[in-house]
Amino acid sequence: MGPITPSVSLMNNLVSLPSHELHRYLGARLVSESKVEFCVWSPTVDCVHISLEDREDEEPFALQKQDGGYHVGTMDCVGVGTRYYCSFDGGPRRPDPASRFQPDGVHGPSQVVCRDFSWTDSDWQGVPRHSLVIYELHIGAFTEPGTFRAAAARLDELIDLGITAIELMPVADCAGRWNWGYDGVCLFAPNRNYGTTDDLKFLVNTAHAKGLAVILDVVYNHLGPEGNYLAEAGPYLSRRHSTVWGSAPNFDDPKYGLELRRFFIANAINWLDEYHFDGLRVDAVHCMKDDSEFHVITELSQVVRSWSILAKRSPLLIAETNVFDPEMLRPISHGGTEFDAQWCDDFLHSVFAIVRPGEHLCHRRYEAGADLDQTLRWGYVHEGTFREERGRVQPGASAEVSGLVYSIQHHDFIGNHPLGKRLHQLTSVETQRAASALLLLLPSIPMLFMGEEFCCENPFQFFVDFGDAGLRTAVVEGRKREYPQHDWSTGVLPTDAAAFHDSKIGSVLNGDREMRAWYRDLLAHRKRWIGSGILQQRHLMVDSCVETGLFVLCYRTDLSCVTVAVRLSVLGDRDDICDFTAYGKLIMDSCPEQTLTLQLLPNHAKIFVQEFE
Repeated sequence: MGPITPSVSLMNNLVSLPSHELHRYLGARLVSESKVEFCVWSPTVDCVHISLEDREDEEPFALQKQDGGYHVGTMDCVGVGTRYYCSFDGGPRRPDPASRFQPDGVHGPSQVVCRDFSWTDSDWQGVPRHSLVIYELHIGAFTEPGTFRAAAARLDELIDLGITAIELMPVADCAGRWNWGYDGVCLFAPNRNYGTTDDLKFLVNTAHAKGLAVILDVVYNHLGPEGNYLAEAGPYLSRRHSTVWGSAPNFDDPKYGLELRRFFIANAINWLDEYHFDGLRVDAVHCMKDDSEFHVITELSQVVRSWSILAKRSPLLIAETNVFDPEMLRPISHGGTEFDAQWCDDFLHSVFAIVRPGEHLCHRRYEAGADLDQTLRWGYVHEGTFREERGRVQPGASAEVSGLVYSIQHHDFIGNHPLGKRLHQLTSVETQRAASALLLLLPSIPMLFMGEEFCCENPFQFFVDFGDAGLRTAVVEGRKREYPQHDWSTGVLPTDAAAFHDSKIGSVLNGDREMRAWYRDLLAHRKRWIGSGILQQRHLMVDSCVETGLFVLCYRTDLSCVTVAVRLSVLGDRDDICDFTAYGKLIMDSCPEQTLTLQLLPNHAKIFVQEFE
């Protein structure tokens, strides 16, 4: 191995480099077949050393410190597959803060990878927001092998269903053999349990070839509690802010905050640029602690927009706000954040309040019937921003529901139940059919959770595999504290291997085929009505009767009328029949064995179409 020489391309210019380009230089970058350029941001460290795993007898080599706290240098006689460590001011060997792959886990060496890939998606244009039907999945639990390539082999099943986008739960590497993904510490490195960097690119490339968009869940509000060595590398973590899940990034540090923000934003751009993801779902944006005047989430949006213009791409930014944030979709020029969509769980919990009154799977409270009526009419029940109090409101105007992501179950909804039970297990198959008709035929963005479409009987439980015994105990106790309303005396502990293995969804062939056919037909009608233009908020009128649990959506244009009549109820609470008004031909009935036409049983849905001459 030859001596390290300063990189001319990086000398003294990283601070002035546009934020949308920084990701290309961070970490280990292959310059030639046998030459690698390293770049580590460690502003409070005097010297960063690189040591190679297979050359432990050699002296570590020092990178050169530049403006802004970047340490850079080029090594000869190293290349793809080389495993290396960083050490900071003579401290222990640690992974590269911008490591691109961790073959032995988050405590082990980083690995040099080739960032190039034989992409075949140059003609891919993505999926427009109005055509999105999102399918949330966990790579490890979506298939029996639990890998990126195994997931790619299952995509045809989703296309046949009518899905247009998959959303991957976080894949940034974290401690252990399995994890939901929200404990990531190596933010640039795909989880080695799922495969290699090329395997992830293969999944995205395959999805694009089949017409599927791929969205990635990213976490920037905290770092995981195990394997988080960033504090040794520099001022990455905040001393002012914290979260219940782990250390908070140092976004608003008066001295180092600007470059720290660029590091995290570079990570977001890297997923979009190097891996060709079609969008990012940003986890818990309201928990991204930042007292700066210009919030980091707004800066992220701004940089992504700048990158998208140069890349000639239109990536989607989706915020997990849980409640409606009136600023989230507003342009930055008008004081907003300029995201494309936001999660709004008011729909999910308003439905649940009717079918399981008194049972709460979140910290907010919902009123049975009245809150679903308000959500259908106005789009939401609770409102707040990441700077203002979040609470129940009476809307003065309807939200732009085409930018709201609705679901009837997702990873938190299921996983926060002590037994990881799904909606049909907590209620009934009939209830899920009725609720799904509302979900899939609203002008909002529908999202399914893996296995929902065939009533998967396997739970989706919370699972972690931390090596630290104290952390394992803290996770178990923390779950009890965070959701004290539940009985935690039964069920599998999240630290038990069974919590992960039992959560694999299994084969669609073992599921409810009638439910899957119901979902497929609903999505086929949704696609048809999106195309014709009738399934839009401006064509929608809502009628409801809270007392009987009746909710009717009526879309009307000069050419046609679509009526979606749904009745929701507590299981076994009533068996009466409810009348409603609709016109045209009955095209779908969730209880087809009944001879009723303009009447609904509890947990029953019907859809009518009338064409005008």
